[in-house]
Amino acid sequence: MRFWLDSGAFFSFMPEAKAQELGLKLQNLPFGFQMSGIGGSTTPSLATVKSFGLVGQTLKDVQFVVGGSDIGNAMLGLNLLALGDTEYDLANGVVNLFQVKGCSQFSLAYWAGTKPVNVVKHLPGTDAHDKHIYAEVTVNGKKLRASFDTGAPTTSLSRRGAELAGITVSDSKAVPSYSMTGIGRGSRASWIVKIADFGIGDEHIQNTPMRIIDERIDSFDVLLGADFFLAHHIFVSRSQNRIYMTYNGGPIFSISTDGEVAKQNTVERNLGGDEKTAAPTTADGFAGRGSGRLARGDTPGALADFDEAIRMAPDRADLLATRSRMLLQSGKSDEGLKDLDRAIRLSPQDHDLLATRAWVRLNRDDRVGALADIDAASALVPKGSFDAVSLAILYERLGRADKALVLINPVLDMHKEDSKYPQLLNNRCWLRGLANVELAAGLEDCNKAIRKLGAHPGLLDSRALIQLRLGDTAAAIADADAALAVKQMPSTLYFRALAHKARGETEAAAADMAAAVKLEANVVKRFTPFGIGTESK
Repeated sequence: MRFWLDSGAFFSFMPEAKAQELGLKLQNLPFGFQMSGIGGSTTPSLATVKSFGLVGQTLKDVQFVVGGSDIGNAMLGLNLLALGDTEYDLANGVVNLFQVKGCSQFSLAYWAGTKPVNVVKHLPGTDAHDKHIYAEVTVNGKKLRASFDTGAPTTSLSRRGAELAGITVSDSKAVPSYSMTGIGRGSRASWIVKIADFGIGDEHIQNTPMRIIDERIDSFDVLLGADFFLAHHIFVSRSQNRIYMTYNGGPIFSISTDGEVAKQNTVERNLGGDEKTAAPTTADGFAGRGSGRLARGDTPGALADFDEAIRMAPDRADLLATRSRMLLQSGKSDEGLKDLDRAIRLSPQDHDLLATRAWVRLNRDDRVGALADIDAASALVPKGSFDAVSLAILYERLGRADKALVLINPVLDMHKEDSKYPQLLNNRCWLRGLANVELAAGLEDCNKAIRKLGAHPGLLDSRALIQLRLGDTAAAIADADAALAVKQMPSTLYFRALAHKARGETEAAAADMAAAVKLEANVVKRFTPFGIGTESK
């Protein structure tokens, strides 16, 4: 198994689907025990792993908290990462655990050489059980408390912290961003704003973008995420109550916002130059550095590292799979497919690899090969896992909504308390409409999703399809009208065209059909396998 390391998790954690996949029995935790995070709180269970192997050691009776929204994998939390002092060198794909003795008078930034080392105080937790990594930072000169969290992909500032620093999301320069989810059932709005000055110790980053999240967390106001870790080599010394940092070079917060806002010319003060480290000497070393480079957007450097790692360990399916993904994303589909084929031969039970190859084959119009891969992956994917959703989408692309429904029903059964549950309801509503089965239940799926999320265009689009299948053309047109008032989508225009046609409104039908085809030339072909638009033929 490949788990995530999460310095923001107070305890090792896994979603219920992962516990079921591993065959773990769940136990009740004491009455009133709750976990809280972005999106609210949840009442979890407990699972015990009898034998847990990690870096050559076997641990007995390792406990995991189970529940909450499904993030897709298990996380190793602070009950492991806070056992001693911890070094986070994510740019080189490394986390080291240390037992430190007799070093109270010495700097623990052993790697730094002549590089400037930024040292900040490790602030105490809110109580004796709080092992999170806290430090003081400044935002526009205002002192705030920050938590270091490798499990958060992007640094964020709470709305309360932003307001303390004189920043408001109602400012016309605040850019609305995506909704953020966490352990709870809900989601939280976020915005990207420009920060005049962010400081931690001697370091200052000026004119930098940063994400604000509409969440109030009592113990801190700034969440320093993986973007910050990738830009720094960090040693958290609990033995000295200090945090040592050196700067790796390159962008920091802007690396996670450049895709949404114009590139910012940030200014760094007292960060020092790029860190120079010795070249790796092992396959894992090259793969670790390559993973860090990939996370920071250096695909050519990452490919070079994985080339060397695979030269040293040619029969590692995980290395081949990672290089395959990079090659495919770089447009080198032939080379990527060769790596993928080799990885599958080495690891034929890996449903993720089979699903990836199915996408590649589908994009190459190899529908027979894609279907074979999806069928094989479907037999291997754990029942109720979120991994089944991508396979259901693949089945839909091949015109097999019936097979997609078989996969997605157990996912909904297992994720009723999940923040993604409304979207899963929409997925099933859509699939029921495509397959033309269980239409009343499909309508209820869509209605329930709309009650939870509001009348979003994608939800209205799915309900318009159900109404069309039910023959309620007036309702289909009403939903399509409401969706199209917000977003022009070819499927919605196509459904409204068919509804108008069924009512004898030929001009309106022709106008909508032309608009749909203009947006998506193959829109009619996409729905033909499901018998949509062919009923009158």
